[in-house]
Amino acid sequence: MKKLIFLLVGIVLTLIACTPSKKLKTKELTNRLETEKVASPQTQAEKDKNLILQYAIDSLLDVKATSSGIYYVLENEGDGKGHPDNNSQIVAHYHGTLLDGTVFDSSVDRGEPFNFQLGRVIKGWQEAIPMLSKGGKGKFFIPSGLAYGERGAGDKIGPNSVLIFDIELLDFYSQEEAKQRIKEKMKIQAKKDNALILDYLKSKNLEAKSTESGIYYILDEPGEGTDHPNSGSKITAHYEGSLLDGTIFDSSIQRGQPFEFSLGRVIKGWQEAIPMLKKGGKGTFIIPSGLAYGPRGTGGVIKPNSVLIFYVELIDFKN
Repeated sequence: MKKLIFLLVGIVLTLIACTPSKKLKTKELTNRLETEKVASPQTQAEKDKNLILQYAIDSLLDVKATSSGIYYVLENEGDGKGHPDNNSQIVAHYHGTLLDGTVFDSSVDRGEPFNFQLGRVIKGWQEAIPMLSKGGKGKFFIPSGLAYGERGAGDKIGPNSVLIFDIELLDFYSQEEAKQRIKEKMKIQAKKDNALILDYLKSKNLEAKSTESGIYYILDEPGEGTDHPNSGSKITAHYEGSLLDGTIFDSSIQRGQPFEFSLGRVIKGWQEAIPMLKKGGKGTFIIPSGLAYGPRGTGGVIKPNSVLIFYVELIDFKN
């Protein structure tokens, strides 16, 4: 019983000792943030500053500020082995909200990190993200002048909106390294595409020739004469495009209207395939994704890294 009494007395004394200290720290924080407010804000930057400081007071956030007006709390600065600059390629997770809590964008919710060049995003990010090194995390309050300003963006970010970003810097690297990584990914995807094409040809019992770039082709009719189109040619052709599963995604044949175009302005696969034909020539071309729409895909049917099949009839061309 005595042990229990001593234990309770100890808890009470600890609470008495700690509570005033916590209150004092809270009061000090609140007072400091209040004194940073602009008494009679005139400019949008001053209004944004007061809004951010009030949010910090309400949330009891011990924020710091940059000279440009960004407020921030660094949860983790990262590994300390260098910081990104505007030329860096960034891999990061972020969660973007307005001051009222409205979520307007989130790579976290999508479950996929955002990959981008730092110099191509809003100025607020260009200043905020270099505070972190690899593995770093922070909360950043971006004034409207360093975000989307008077115009806003989309349906949720209204004019002169302060934005809050929780950012985790997963990785960053130079543009040279970024190019090298893209090349490596393209090589890996090219091998996958080649395997898919070979499986397709085997399943359809088709024999096809291939180019060094990975295009497979079957020429039904080579065409007339000796001339072939070049990159500057004006082409008139019929075509039908499908996926490996047979889904037709586009067809001038079904529309009953030939397609007229400049050869130098279409996908690389066409730029290489169509010059194999002469006037009146017909053929089927299986285009690897790297020579079509690559990792981005296009429209609703052509997904990222899709191999495309085109049946093409070269009606006419002018060099």
